[in-house]
Order: sequence, then C-alpha cells, then structure tokens
Amino acid sequence: YSETSILTKMSDIYSFGVVLFELICGREAIFGSLEEHFHIVEWAKSKIVRGDIESIIDPRIKGQHKMNSMWKVADIALACTVRRSIERPNMHNIVKDLKEAMEMET
Repeated sequence: YSETSILTKMSDIYSFGVVLFELICGREAIFGSLEEHFHIVEWAKSKIVRGDIESIIDPRIKGQHKMNSMWKVADIALACTVRRSIERPNMHNIVKDLKEAMEMET
C-alpha cells in the first residue's frame, strides 16, 4: 500500500501480520519514544532471524504457550509481512497454519 496507495487483499495480509506481531509482542505497531521509535515488523524480524523469539514475547504471556507454537505464529507473521506482496500467503493458508499452531498447544 505504501508504494501504490491501493488497498488490496495482499495489503490486508500485511496488516494481519502486523496484528499478529502486536499480539505476540504486546506492543503497538510503532513504539518507543519521540527520539527513537521502532516499527514492530522490523524490530521483531531482526530478533527472529537471529533465533531470538523469547525477547519479543509479551511478558504477560511468556511461559503460557509452547515455544513451537509461538515460533509457528511468528513464522506466519513474517510470511504475511514480506516486502513483495506476491510472496505473501493467502488467508486460507494463514488460517490453516494458525490452526496448526493452536493444535500444538494441546
């Protein structure tokens, strides 16, 4: 959307990925101070690619979920927020993957 100013299903998918990151992290999409602020996608991605998911998990939910399901949701959020919209998953696959993450919790 930021490049074309046209809303599409794929821009909605990106937004959904942002919401997933907000849920995992317990932070708003843009957070920090006036002097230094962060976009949740770039912030989370930088930690996830280093294998550090624990530091992004909202402390209020830390330890309440299995790590493999948290990784699954983080992977879904990453897939939803890739730069090229054509590479993002469709909602059918996202729902399927989220259901798999929920099944990991049982």
